[in-house]
Amino acid sequence: MKKILLLIQFLSISNFSFFAAETSKQKPLFPVSIDHEFPNAEESFNEVLDLILSKYYTTSLSEKDLYWAAILGMLQKISPPEHSDLGKIWTPQDYDKVFNSLNGVSVSIGIKSSYNAADGSLTITEVLDGSPAESILLISDRILRIDGSSLKNQNVNDINKMLQGEPGTDVTLTIVRDIKVFDITIARKEFKEKNLIVSLLPTENIAVVEIKKIVANIADELKEELIKLREGNVKNLILDFRNNPGGIFLESLKIAELFLPEKHVLLRTLRRSDTPQNYVSSNRDPFKFGIVIIVNEKTASSCEIIAATLHDNNMAKLIGTKTYGKAVFETTYRLKNDYRIKFISGAMFSPLGKSWQSKGLTPDFLVNQNQKRFLTLSKLKIENRIKNDSCIKAALKIFSK
Repeated sequence: MKKILLLIQFLSISNFSFFAAETSKQKPLFPVSIDHEFPNAEESFNEVLDLILSKYYTTSLSEKDLYWAAILGMLQKISPPEHSDLGKIWTPQDYDKVFNSLNGVSVSIGIKSSYNAADGSLTITEVLDGSPAESILLISDRILRIDGSSLKNQNVNDINKMLQGEPGTDVTLTIVRDIKVFDITIARKEFKEKNLIVSLLPTENIAVVEIKKIVANIADELKEELIKLREGNVKNLILDFRNNPGGIFLESLKIAELFLPEKHVLLRTLRRSDTPQNYVSSNRDPFKFGIVIIVNEKTASSCEIIAATLHDNNMAKLIGTKTYGKAVFETTYRLKNDYRIKFISGAMFSPLGKSWQSKGLTPDFLVNQNQKRFLTLSKLKIENRIKNDSCIKAALKIFSK
């Protein structure tokens, strides 16, 4: 099978002039510069550094610690106020985990959770398919202790480190389920995350395509599935992007390009020093399906690109709730010490030149659905889900018109 091709082209003269004029009016997406004078900035920085090292009440603070804190502070300052952790720095070991995740591979017990600081517990919000926790832990289980250690007064990063470990090592969790309290021991392992799930509806020429995360090669995987659906006379697709946090930027463009004829605009971008660029489809044989895309407040980043692209090109209707609102992309840089840093390097605009930064994409049809209920329904077989999943039911109504 041929790999999907993607052409990056500049805009035609007329479109380019229009887009450049429009984007030149754009204010910064969020404030990053200070609004007051700060004389002798470098000298003041060094002065503060020396004062902290000599006067701060501790014996365990080094210059290295303060340089690390300064980098964290810089990355936080240049991130959106509502997403202050967007800029990141990773140790080589931590970046290996990020790299594996972008390739759809995880070393963990395979859960997602939310932390309740009031009682020091983790509530499980999702159990990943194929993970060690599958069929052992349940959504809404509460974790009180990890390897006997209380989670009270812990921060999320420390809790994540408690859950992480090498493949084959065990972790013991103290669980509250209903009124029962018990311990469960689970072995961490490396497993391939299931990020693409395709389901045929029992009585319709409609397929539900769930994409959990935009990982490496998922566009090629999706293309293979779409060929099968086309051969099976499927006419309509429900693309379910709920709770999809995004992922690889170019991979999302490849997914959108599957449906877009050549010369159609996929995305417009702006970098600091470059002229505006247009990502343009080169697909001479696009798939032709009726498409409804389901989104929610956790549909983010690269996943929003696909939704915005297909919507602006009149290829899809959006249903659900407003999306997360991340219309910027980051670049990861390798430092000389083999650490990695990531920060925003450009802004994204839909084919019609619209930014969805902070405000999200607004669906054509608003359908609210409780997050806990959605996660519960998502574990059911599709024939059982369609009776109770309000978003899928709404999508079916659109196709029936």
